[in-house]
Amino acid sequence: MVEDMDTISTPRRAIVIGGGIAGPATALFLARAGIEPVVLEAHALADDAGGAFQIAPNGMRVLGELGIADDLERAGHPSRGFLFKNHQGEVIGQAHTGGARPGVNVLRPNLHRLMRAATYRDGIAVHYGKRLQDITVDGDRVVAHLHDGTTEIGDLLIGADGVHSHVRAWLHPTHARPRDTRMISLGALCELGFTPDVPREEHDTVTFIAGPRYQFGYSKMSGGQWGWWCHVPFADDAERSAVLTMPSAELASRLRERYRGWCSPTAQLIARSAAWVRTAIHDVPRLPSWHRGRVVLMGDAAHAMSPAGGLGASLALEDAMLLGRLLGDRTRSVEASFARFEALRRRRAEAMVTRGYDNDQRTLKELGTVGLWMRDHVLMPIMAPLIGKALTRVYAGDPALAATQAA
Repeated sequence: MVEDMDTISTPRRAIVIGGGIAGPATALFLARAGIEPVVLEAHALADDAGGAFQIAPNGMRVLGELGIADDLERAGHPSRGFLFKNHQGEVIGQAHTGGARPGVNVLRPNLHRLMRAATYRDGIAVHYGKRLQDITVDGDRVVAHLHDGTTEIGDLLIGADGVHSHVRAWLHPTHARPRDTRMISLGALCELGFTPDVPREEHDTVTFIAGPRYQFGYSKMSGGQWGWWCHVPFADDAERSAVLTMPSAELASRLRERYRGWCSPTAQLIARSAAWVRTAIHDVPRLPSWHRGRVVLMGDAAHAMSPAGGLGASLALEDAMLLGRLLGDRTRSVEASFARFEALRRRRAEAMVTRGYDNDQRTLKELGTVGLWMRDHVLMPIMAPLIGKALTRVYAGDPALAATQAA
């Protein structure tokens, strides 16, 4: 239903909290919709954000709309599917994903640089060292109060400030903290120039090795650099703190023991680790709502997922494009656009959050001899192609984006 045009206040300025991936992407789409964005990032400008991840084909499609997908492909490495092995090195399944454009494995700083260059290109204001303290709303005006004593005023505010979102804490004080999954993501980028002893087909796939318990993943990343990762549980906060802070050599020793006897290149990758990444895994499974009045959450602030879901950044990019399109529709109020955004996105996003959590929990169950045989010779040969088909549907993108395709 189209609202009375006389009652709609067209937004002219948007405050975007968060300068990672979701925030700048949203700002770029808002600018295209004729809305002036200002991006406020709590941290100082830096290119040392650690680690790497994959932008899935659905995320690459969004980056294509922003004109930076080709640059990201050059900065990263394409990934065309998933290979599954058991810990003895036997291939137990392969998931092929369709789509004209593959996913891209990339170092996080490379994507940050490309996003920043795009905002500069489009004349979008991005301010660093601007930590949100409070939000006040007065009719059609939203004020962001910052820790440095300054304020920003806009017609709406978008919380794209990640899993530990200050905007979410303001919107839902009882859901300020994300869920602690009691898992830690560990991994590393290997030494430049190092190539593990793996078949050629594994250079263009993401490979997972599954043992009686736990998993180990690896792939080729940006610039021919390889990386690996695993998720480990911890018994209590003391153990978590120890794992997150112990010297890299000690952590490597622990992991070699954990994966003792596993097939190549597990030990090889751990031994050639150059830049370690350690992150306590939190997610946001479900919130009472994503918006109130002229304030909305998106990306990890609304639906953070475990890296085991593999789609966090790509879903945030989908959010950005849909939100920009909806706010650019002058027949709908800001509040109605936010309600429509949540209605279109919530089911897809929450399903992916659940999938990531379940993927982590599944690796904690220890299989005996019979269970391993059943997994390797019955379940995975059947399930891997089904996984590929399911991912192909996900990678096709959110139907809501096609339905709101700009003219």
